[in-house]
Amino acid sequence: MNPEELKQAWQMQTSQRRLAIDADALLKEVRHNERHFRQLIFRRDVREVGVTLLLVPLWLWTGLTETLHWTWYLCIPTFLWIAGFMVVDRMRQRQRQAEPGDPLWECVESSLAQVEHQIWLLRNVFWWYLLPPGVAIAAFFANCAWLARDRGLGAGLVMAGVIAFAALVLGGVYWLNQIYVCKELETRRRELQGLIADLNGANHLARPAEATDHESRD
Repeated sequence: MNPEELKQAWQMQTSQRRLAIDADALLKEVRHNERHFRQLIFRRDVREVGVTLLLVPLWLWTGLTETLHWTWYLCIPTFLWIAGFMVVDRMRQRQRQAEPGDPLWECVESSLAQVEHQIWLLRNVFWWYLLPPGVAIAAFFANCAWLARDRGLGAGLVMAGVIAFAALVLGGVYWLNQIYVCKELETRRRELQGLIADLNGANHLARPAEATDHESRD
């Protein structure tokens, strides 16, 4: 091996060692961010499921003590639906999480899959989270307006105002979720997609170097 080949071999080994160190640091950072993201989602799910389950006995107690119409109880199955949906969804997603010993590529792929699922979840939050209780609330107040039809136009306007206010609140919740998707989740997805592209490019660059090393040995 002449001095030039020796120099090239030394530079290749130094680059490979640096790449290994950078990959280890990157893997730790990816795992740290993934753990933080999972904890954030876990706290959100616990809060949402806890609140919806607490609303069930509260809704039942209010309906019985106030002797409300049967349409009041339509919200109870919607609360159970939301809680059940989130629990089942979380159980399914836990099966797809990366293990502690997985390589960098699989950890990044797992993180990207989690982010994309949360984007899908919040993009469709109207259908599984907002629409069921919205329909139940609208049915209750529409029934109240029908029962109060003999009281004049004022009672109907009050009920219409209440329905409009509930629709405004639900619309605000949907809007906030879409803002979070655009500002946080979409940004995180682009970063992970860029990281995957960089890793893919690094793999393509490493393969010719390995082939050259084998040819020099031959």
